[in-house]
Amino acid sequence: MKKTTFIIAGLLVASYLAAQTTTPIDTTFRYNNRSVEVNEKNDEINITVYRHDEQGDTIKNEKIYEGIFMNGKEIERRFENNFEISIPGIFKPKEKRLSSQSHWAGFGIGFSNLPEGFNFDGELSSLLNLSRSLQYNLNIGEASCRFGKSNWKGIVGFGIQFNSIHLQTNKAITVENYRSVISTTEVGQEYNKSRLHYTYLIFPFLMETNYPLGKNTYFFINGGIVAKVKTASSSKVWYNEDGKEKKHQMPGELNIRPLTFDFLVQAGIDNFGFFASYSPLNVFLNGKGPKGNQATIGLQFYF
Repeated sequence: MKKTTFIIAGLLVASYLAAQTTTPIDTTFRYNNRSVEVNEKNDEINITVYRHDEQGDTIKNEKIYEGIFMNGKEIERRFENNFEISIPGIFKPKEKRLSSQSHWAGFGIGFSNLPEGFNFDGELSSLLNLSRSLQYNLNIGEASCRFGKSNWKGIVGFGIQFNSIHLQTNKAITVENYRSVISTTEVGQEYNKSRLHYTYLIFPFLMETNYPLGKNTYFFINGGIVAKVKTASSSKVWYNEDGKEKKHQMPGELNIRPLTFDFLVQAGIDNFGFFASYSPLNVFLNGKGPKGNQATIGLQFYF
C-alpha cells in the first residue's frame, strides 16, 4: 500500500511538470485511506501524503511522505511513527533539513596513546610502540530518537572495544606487590614483542546532527560519552628460546580500571568517518599502576 502511494505521488509530479502550468496548483487526491496533497508555488511543487483515521479525517501529525521538486532537483522524506528516514538532497533552510541514519553501529580501528593527562612525554606514553598500539571497535547495536522537529537526535547502543597496546621490546607490564609496574629486561634479552591487552563492553550516549551535501550524500557529526565496563586484561611477552618463539603471560591482576568512560567525537560523510576519543581517567586504578589516559584517533565504517 505504501509503495503504491509513493508511485502515484511520483506520477502526479511527472504530469504536473509536463503540463508547465503558469498558475499555482493546490489539489488533493484520495486513495484508500491515504490523502495526497499537491501544491505548486514559485516553480516549486510540494507533494505530501497523509494517513486518515477511521472517519476519513486527515491527521496532520501522521504525515507519511513529503516530496519537494524544483529546478530538476528533489528532496524526499518518509515518516513512520514519528521516526524519519530521509533521502538527503540539496541544502535547504533549517526547517527543511533532512535526516540520515544514525552513526554508531559499525567497525573501526585507530591508533592509541597513553599520555599522562595531556602530557605526551609521560613515562608510559614514551615507552609505547605507537605504530602498533591499536584500538578496535566493534559497535554491534544502536537506537536513536529525534528531538521534536529539530535536526538533532540522541543515540544509545552497545559494542565491544579491544585495545592492543605494544611496548618497547625491553619493557613489559608486570605485577609486584599487587601493583602493576613497568619492568625492564637486561641488554641482549629483549622480547620479540611486549603487549598490554584489555577489552571493554561499551555503551554510548551521543547527540548527532547532519547536513545534506547533495543527492544521497550528507555530512554528519556526533559526540558524547561512552561508558566502559572491563571484561578482560592481560600482559604478554614473546621471546626466543631454543630456536623457537615462545609466549608468556605475566601473572597477577593488572589493576586495569573496571569502570571508566571516554569522551567521543565522530564525523564523516555517509557511512565513512573518523573518530577521536579520550579518557579523563587513568587506565590503571589510582596508586595501582603507571599513569596513562588513553587517547585514540582512527577511522570508522558504519553498518
